[in-house]
Amino acid sequence: MVFINYTYKLFPTIEDVERKSYGTLFYCLSLFILIYLFWDKDPYALISGFFIMTFGDGLAGLIGKSFDSKSWIFFKQKKSLLGTTTMFLTSLIVVCSIGYAQQNNLNLNYFTVAFFATLLEQFSVLGIDNLIVPISSALFFNFFITS
Repeated sequence: MVFINYTYKLFPTIEDVERKSYGTLFYCLSLFILIYLFWDKDPYALISGFFIMTFGDGLAGLIGKSFDSKSWIFFKQKKSLLGTTTMFLTSLIVVCSIGYAQQNNLNLNYFTVAFFATLLEQFSVLGIDNLIVPISSALFFNFFITS
């Protein structure tokens, strides 16, 4: 369904970016990979990867484009301080909330997961961040927090 929409623009607002991007395709692929890797083993990691991408990247794009702030070009993609900060804080809230639900104590590893999610979100060429951010975030969550 997503591939059909990508090709024929049945719902053009879903593909409404001003650059060439396979983000929606990567997003669906990453969800399938997360389900395959973590469904039975670590559902908290699955949820953290999915929510970091959903809320963190979504809000970062929305806030970053809506308000003026210092910006830079990274691999021909414009990034803003406000968008990047939004990504970090949202990722941190997601990780802390899921860690709390898992009854883990707050520690430096929560910041580590949020930091790496934010760092990887900078690599948004062709929408690849929609693949690497959720999968890496889930792996980091599993390694640093669940284990």
